[in-house]
Amino acid sequence: MRWSWVGLLAVVLACAEAPQPVLKRWPLDEVAVRVRVVDAANQPVPGVSLVARRADRGSTVARGGTTDANGTALLRVMPGWYVLQAEAPGFVSVIRTDARVPFGEEVHWDMTLVRAAPFAGRVVDLEGRPVTGARLELGLSDEAAVPVPPTESDAEGRFHFDSVPAGTVKLRAEKDGWSPTRLELAAPAPEVTVVMGGLGKMRVQVLEPQRRRMPEPSVSIALAEEGEPPITKRWTHVPEAILFLALPAGRYHVAGRYEPSEGCAWQRVIEVQVLPGQQAEATVSFEGVEGVGPWRARAMDDKGRALGGGTVTAWMGESGEDALGLRGSCNARVEQDGSFTLSRVLGPPFQVVWNSDEPSPTRMLKGPFGAGSGEALVFPPEVGALKGRVVRPDGWPVGYFEVSGVPVNNPRGEYVQSVWMTQTHQWVIDVLGFAPALVRAQGRVGEVLQVPDVVLDEGRTVQGRVFARDGRTGVPDQEVQLVEAFELGSPRPNRPRTVMTDAEGRFRFEHVAGRRQYLRVDAKEHGTVLQALEPDASAVRLRLVPHARLHGSVTDGARVPLAGVDLKIRCEGGFNASTETDGAGRYAVNIPGDRECFLHPVVSPLNVRDSFLPPPVSFAPTRLRLTPGSRHELDPAPRQGAASLKVSVEASREFVTAFVLPGDIPWPRSPEALDALIRAGSGSDGNDDGITPLFMMGAVFHFSHLPLGHYTLFIRDEMDGADAILRVPVELTRAGVHVIRSERPGLGDGRPYMR
Repeated sequence: MRWSWVGLLAVVLACAEAPQPVLKRWPLDEVAVRVRVVDAANQPVPGVSLVARRADRGSTVARGGTTDANGTALLRVMPGWYVLQAEAPGFVSVIRTDARVPFGEEVHWDMTLVRAAPFAGRVVDLEGRPVTGARLELGLSDEAAVPVPPTESDAEGRFHFDSVPAGTVKLRAEKDGWSPTRLELAAPAPEVTVVMGGLGKMRVQVLEPQRRRMPEPSVSIALAEEGEPPITKRWTHVPEAILFLALPAGRYHVAGRYEPSEGCAWQRVIEVQVLPGQQAEATVSFEGVEGVGPWRARAMDDKGRALGGGTVTAWMGESGEDALGLRGSCNARVEQDGSFTLSRVLGPPFQVVWNSDEPSPTRMLKGPFGAGSGEALVFPPEVGALKGRVVRPDGWPVGYFEVSGVPVNNPRGEYVQSVWMTQTHQWVIDVLGFAPALVRAQGRVGEVLQVPDVVLDEGRTVQGRVFARDGRTGVPDQEVQLVEAFELGSPRPNRPRTVMTDAEGRFRFEHVAGRRQYLRVDAKEHGTVLQALEPDASAVRLRLVPHARLHGSVTDGARVPLAGVDLKIRCEGGFNASTETDGAGRYAVNIPGDRECFLHPVVSPLNVRDSFLPPPVSFAPTRLRLTPGSRHELDPAPRQGAASLKVSVEASREFVTAFVLPGDIPWPRSPEALDALIRAGSGSDGNDDGITPLFMMGAVFHFSHLPLGHYTLFIRDEMDGADAILRVPVELTRAGVHVIRSERPGLGDGRPYMR
């Protein structure tokens, strides 16, 4: 049997539309939670302090209690997901994260506490005198254990820790003006002596190859211990050396720099130990290092043409930035025939980079290289460029304009678009007082191509009016968007042109380009409308389609409400809506009527440490198409599959996304088909903390609770207005985590898609 893409998508959507179970509307009453705490011998533990707090991200709700003589306590809490913590003198603290309270009858929880290992001692200086006010922190070998609160030494230098489990621990003691002390010990440890010393110094001198001391050496230092915080460096010049002051004791990497000739610099890194309260002497010596030179070569491209002009930078020696040993770099100008000379190298470079004087891409070449007798170095193309110019109707260049929202200030009206994929690229040129110009051009990796000048046009005026559902009443104070056709389904559209309607719902756009675009209105109170604006149209009527009301509850599938769940609704035409469940897991939201939409519930990470996290709750997208003005109830049901998928892409999450669909889904044949797949596909579990910028986050995507079977994974890469899509068939044949690793689609095997 032969399946079409349309038929397959219909199957996927039909599966997504399967009837969802509707949960009973449980009363919002507190539920009694009876907690029983025993020790390792199953004996009740009285006096245990219990705190149950909502695990939902951003929640501050907490209830507490204390166990009685029978080791029991009664807490009354609202239904939901909780984190329960138990603490008692002489016992190790315990945290239970999978503490769920459903609607209905009393809940029983059992907890077991183990005896804490004694851990105490005294902080003294090098002469044995007590050190007061030292801060002591204890690191546990078991990452899943509850952290032990830090403590301070008293007037006699004594300290003790509560709730320490038996086993290996790491102790750190620190105080301003003192060197920190680090110890690895085994608990129990009732009599620990921690010796602290003062800050140290380091005097560093640098010797030239002829053993002469450099009068003003160039030196940098950094702590060598992994995990140590950066230090604030204080230093001063002393005769033929640099003196670093107030250094915490420890191992340091010391880097000294020597310039043997113009354009070249060598660096040697050594390790130096600084002891508490003492001055270390360090010498970075280049004795006997002569180097090699001159080292000559020619920069060529892959077509045998000289890469004339610009500069090259070469690196020699140890490649690791923090590696001990000798390394160096040299810069040189490149002649028009591609030839260049490095005056003094340590040996054949391990990497050479060519940079052009023009706004062209950088090219990098890795070794091994020869002896430097003038051989040709062929730099492979990494990216290309499309160069253009913007001019007025009279031919004069425009000095200030925007390229797809990015400002360009160039008196000659010139601009450059990088090309990362060989395909057709497109962008929009905006100039005040003129119609936006749409540019399409074929770009090729490794080539710099000229595109025709953009000759601006003043465009036309378009007038219109926005009407309510009845087709007679104007809608005032409403934003109207003018959107490019290729921007309709983009998850990261450029800023659209907008105007506001007047008191009678009328609006007016000036300088409208003579190509097909779309007018879009998303009136939160009245509805939506999306209407094509034809190239010759000058007057339009927009009639709003009323919203539909969607409401329901979100639970973990077992009557436990989930608060703070992000409900994202993605609809055709680029219309989106979102809401969040309340403390009882309820939600209500308006969605566009008579449009295909998909509901995507995303559960935020629980407000606990990663090491305590239970498996996340995941949901499959649900397809919706609601009658305008209707009300619909939907209680999304979590996925219950036994498999999960982890996808790692060699990129940041700034431009790379991934989504999964059940079945064998073929390549989308158009940007519109791609948009439909994106709306229907399951996105990654919620792993965005809302704080870290996307460009600092690795492109790692998790898809949990997937039923066994065949899936299609799509990895999407957005690069300069173009999409590169990688399609990966996935067969989940067993329970557990399946791992897929991929390079960035735009730089590898991704198929290009122009929007």
